[in-house]
Amino acid sequence: MIVLLTEEQSMGECLKVVIPQLWPDSVRGVDWLVLSFQGKSDLKKSIPKKIRGWNYGNPHFIILQDNDGGDCAAIKQELYNIAYPYNRDFHVRIICQELESWFLGDLEAIRRAYPQAKIQDKAKFRNPDRLGNASQELKGLINIPTKVQRARNISQHFDLTKNKSKSFNVFIRTLKQLIEKDQSRSKA
Repeated sequence: MIVLLTEEQSMGECLKVVIPQLWPDSVRGVDWLVLSFQGKSDLKKSIPKKIRGWNYGNPHFIILQDNDGGDCAAIKQELYNIAYPYNRDFHVRIICQELESWFLGDLEAIRRAYPQAKIQDKAKFRNPDRLGNASQELKGLINIPTKVQRARNISQHFDLTKNKSKSFNVFIRTLKQLIEKDQSRSKA
């Protein structure tokens, strides 16, 4: 089982769409589960409780948090230090800079989800992980303020092989490896 711990609901909603695309024969709640928290401090506070208290199967945890302009290595190390003492399999993945960078990494997904989107300056979206204001950029393109609804709508149209966000691609590679590992264990 893969258990994903996310800092916010919109991230969780995105993953609930992406995971079945990668793992179509999986069952949510059996093969994978997404647990979303109310921000970074809630995530950090909840990691020990969730990892230590987990008593179902042999889960592999993925902890996901936005960078939000912070020191990526320091954030990753802090989350690693929180999870490490509980002797469970886990990965820490940092989203650069924020979830909306993943969406801006697939402009075609935005166009399909929101045909009215006015995407003119494509050059600035070539490396969406460098955008310090991805949430504002996305809101300016589609003028939909609800982060959760945007996450659901756009992620349904992702092409998981063409996203320009490096942090998205690292996450997808990690998830694919864990899915393969889980499937190998199931066959054994």
